[in-house]
Amino acid sequence: MMKILGGAKLIVLSLLMHAPPSDTIPPVLIGRWDVGVPYNTSGPIGIDAKQEKFIRQLHLSYTAEHLRVCGKTIPIRPIKMKSLISDEFLETYGFLPHVIGMESSPIIDLTISPSDGMNACGEYEDPGVHVLIGSGGHIVMEVANDYFPLKKPQDPK
Repeated sequence: MMKILGGAKLIVLSLLMHAPPSDTIPPVLIGRWDVGVPYNTSGPIGIDAKQEKFIRQLHLSYTAEHLRVCGKTIPIRPIKMKSLISDEFLETYGFLPHVIGMESSPIIDLTISPSDGMNACGEYEDPGVHVLIGSGGHIVMEVANDYFPLKKPQDPK
């Protein structure tokens, strides 16, 4: 029994050592992203078709220091980051994570806390300040209860 408990402690310690510090974004998020077609979730959506079209045309760029969207720069800090298992995700969001392409737990729930009054993109909350990160680098951005996959831009050939 002691060997099992000792092994579990080593696994937890290893995971903590490889997790990013709570005040930095995970390395998988750094880079340029395009916005995909939103997922069909069961909750109420807070944006209209015109806003959705606008969001789908955006390009987001994350660095360790900032998010760049709509021609504006939003500092990364402070951020809130928590890890959710499927049951916690369901309790928080009202649907299971597989609905937005998240097949396994844990899911990183990350929110950048922009300074008061920051409205980089106009009439609704800043796209890119709330993201969900799943296994394999699957990233979903939430804007007003609408969930958009973020995708690396395709190289023109």
